Amino acid sequence: MSVTDPLATTNPPDAPAAPEQAPDQPVDPYIGKTIDGRYLVESVLGEGGMGVVYQGRHKVIDKKVAIKVLRGEMARNKEITERFLQEAKAASSIGNPHIIDISDFGTLPDGSTYFVMEFLGGKALTSVISDVRPMPLARLLTIAKQIAAGLNAAHEAGIVHRDLKPDNIFVLQRGGPGTTATGRDFVKILDFGIAKVGGEASRLTQAGSIFGTPHYMSPEQAAGTQVDHRTDIYALGIILYEMASGKVPFDADNFMGILTQHMYKAPVPILALVPAPQIPPGLDAIIQKCLTKKVEGRYASMDDLVRDLEKVEQGVPPDALAEMMARSGAFAIPGDYFRASAMPAPVPATPPDTKRRGRAPLLIAIAAVGTIGIAALAVSLTRTGTSVARSGGQTSPHPPPAQAGPVQVGVAAQTPTVAPTAPPVTSATSTVTLAINPANAKVVRSGTSVNLNSPAAGAATKGMVEVSVDPSSPTMLEVSAAGYKSAQVRADGKSPLLRVDLELIPQLKSAPGGGQKPKGTHKCKPDDELCDPFG
Repeated sequence: MSVTDPLATTNPPDAPAAPEQAPDQPVDPYIGKTIDGRYLVESVLGEGGMGVVYQGRHKVIDKKVAIKVLRGEMARNKEITERFLQEAKAASSIGNPHIIDISDFGTLPDGSTYFVMEFLGGKALTSVISDVRPMPLARLLTIAKQIAAGLNAAHEAGIVHRDLKPDNIFVLQRGGPGTTATGRDFVKILDFGIAKVGGEASRLTQAGSIFGTPHYMSPEQAAGTQVDHRTDIYALGIILYEMASGKVPFDADNFMGILTQHMYKAPVPILALVPAPQIPPGLDAIIQKCLTKKVEGRYASMDDLVRDLEKVEQGVPPDALAEMMARSGAFAIPGDYFRASAMPAPVPATPPDTKRRGRAPLLIAIAAVGTIGIAALAVSLTRTGTSVARSGGQTSPHPPPAQAGPVQVGVAAQTPTVAPTAPPVTSATSTVTLAINPANAKVVRSGTSVNLNSPAAGAATKGMVEVSVDPSSPTMLEVSAAGYKSAQVRADGKSPLLRVDLELIPQLKSAPGGGQKPKGTHKCKPDDELCDPFG
């Protein structure tokens, strides 16, 4: 009986030769070898802290594959090996086209563990974001919906990724119409190495442990508390923010500084970084909802997020827009959200041993400035008096010609100032979104219904309407509805979001059994037209 070496070097004649190693580089032990008699290792695709990813080829069906090998020293760690196996099981059990497909798993003679996955010819989302900042809206929505769809499938399978970031998302080009010149963007989600599988916390996913990449971690991850699928929704919100603005919302020069911002700091709205025509207010509201500190304030599922993204794609205000406008202190963190025992201490803005300075140094500084000013004035008056005395008390009607020499301290040269020419003002149309209560209200400008970007022109769609205004000429809008007092709204384009709540007109009460109401003692003011004297 013959025994086949799992790392045999006998390759078929048509197999590509192993790449030559530079003299000063160590020889990779796997390149040019055949794993388990099936997978020929051709080259290194990438390296990480736990292992190496190789490009390989299935020798029988001649198909490109990617082979991830856990380093030998890591393979001796039982917990790391369990995580490596968990990554393979988690990704292969989801069964969604937007999740990397893992097809094989095994152990090498040296004790290293490996698994085989599909070969991806695209590039990481990190590179895509770097190429175009900010990303065009149509492409952003296409990629975002696919990420959310893939994660929704993972969540339905009871798997939470917990380390979602652009490095773990690959963008491929598939045939057919799309947003790029080469084809349609197709998303693949990778690296489920620290995924949480199932509802119960195992030894690998226990509370109190911090897993993930700092810039994309949720507040509950930063606090080391229990997480659920809404942690991935927060991470996707960070990615959407980065695609829309070109930068992450929270950054610092140390690990704890970033985590502290995730827990305590509200993100800067996208509209403050990117012009409104490029990023609609609806997308900004979606991102802000994803980044809500309390998990209850985020989307309940990735499906809900996809529906809102589709509304933005269709030009319809998403549900998040009205919700975020109606929130009061939406990003304030309640004091009881994190328990003190599980919450890391916040990083102070100043060192703890720094004492607050009193008002004495400030008063001393003010007094010193005042003393110097009085002394300068006295010297000036003395020089003026001396000059007059030397000229016999006569002052010349014309000042003497300027002489070259050192400039006296305290004498400022008077030079005419020319006001800069203001650039010509160019007017551009801006879109203002009105959130109106009640939803059946109508918006009128100068006696005519406004041409609204909604299916029913002149009427609100679920209380949300969009109005085009000229910032150089503020527009007065009249909002009215039956049974409500009309309201005048000034729209100048400075604020892309305006909320209008009409006041309900109180109804007069009828006397019991009909007839006239008895006289009451309530007195109405002369200017109160809606007063009920019998109320």
